[in-house]
Amino acid sequence: MAVRASKTVTTSIDTGDGVIKSSAGRVFWIIASAGATGGAWQLNDSTDDGGTDLIGAVSPASSIVSIPLDPPLEFANGIYADIPGTNVTLTVGYQ
Repeated sequence: MAVRASKTVTTSIDTGDGVIKSSAGRVFWIIASAGATGGAWQLNDSTDDGGTDLIGAVSPASSIVSIPLDPPLEFANGIYADIPGTNVTLTVGYQ
C-alpha cells in the first residue's frame, strides 16, 4: 500500500547548499535539473553539511530528472541540500 502525505507537501527550490527543513521530515519527490555541465547533489539528514547523505546523484548535462519516493525518504534530524557546484537546481517536495 502506498504511503500518502497526510497534509500539504511543501516545495523548496534550491540552487546551492542550504537547510530545507530544520527538523525531522519526509521527502516525497525530487526534481533535479542541470545546466550545460551537469553536477552532483545530495540530501543530508542534518541541518548542515555534516550529516549522512540519504540520497544523491550526478545529474547529466542539460537534463531534468523526476524522482518519486514511495515510501517517502525519512530524515530524523533535518533536510539539508548539498549542491557543490552552481549548475544544479533541486526542487524538493517535503513535509
